[in-house]
Amino acid sequence: MQPAAEQELRTRAASLALEWAEGRSPPFTGQNKDDFGEVIEAAHVIADESRLALHRWIHAARRAGMSWAEVGDALGISKQAAQQRFRSATDEDGLPHDLIEVRLGPTAFNEVRVLRDEGLKRNELVRTGALALVFRRSERQWEYARIVAVSPHVVIGRMSREGWTYVSSWFPFHYFKRPLEDVRD
Repeated sequence: MQPAAEQELRTRAASLALEWAEGRSPPFTGQNKDDFGEVIEAAHVIADESRLALHRWIHAARRAGMSWAEVGDALGISKQAAQQRFRSATDEDGLPHDLIEVRLGPTAFNEVRVLRDEGLKRNELVRTGALALVFRRSERQWEYARIVAVSPHVVIGRMSREGWTYVSSWFPFHYFKRPLEDVRD
């Protein structure tokens, strides 16, 4: 990456928490130490989501055939360091490979159909990622819901009361599942 592009990304990332704080009512002024708590919390959420995004992109790159050496080169670290740091993010939850079904390429426009079809084939959603849905074989059929929300915490309570289990998030979508035979009228 060119230095100017890197600096632009750093500036944009650094400004996210401040933009959020300035949009609050009353806006953040930095004149009182009590004002900093929420900004620190917002910066923490941004850093956490950035870390998750890095893992998701590496997961997608590995599924697309990128080697650990290429991942390491992109990060400026060794192949071994890349494997040690990110391998767990790309493992299939320790499940045998014959129990895992990965659907690459679903988009926001077709993944609801893909989820429905996989659920009827007795494939249970265990993870979502960049253009990827990860399933494991199951003894039952599944129903899935994809909800758009800023935070999964907004909808988890409501969905759990209706028998849904939270699976994962891939901003801005939050994915839930429930066994098809448990669907309530």
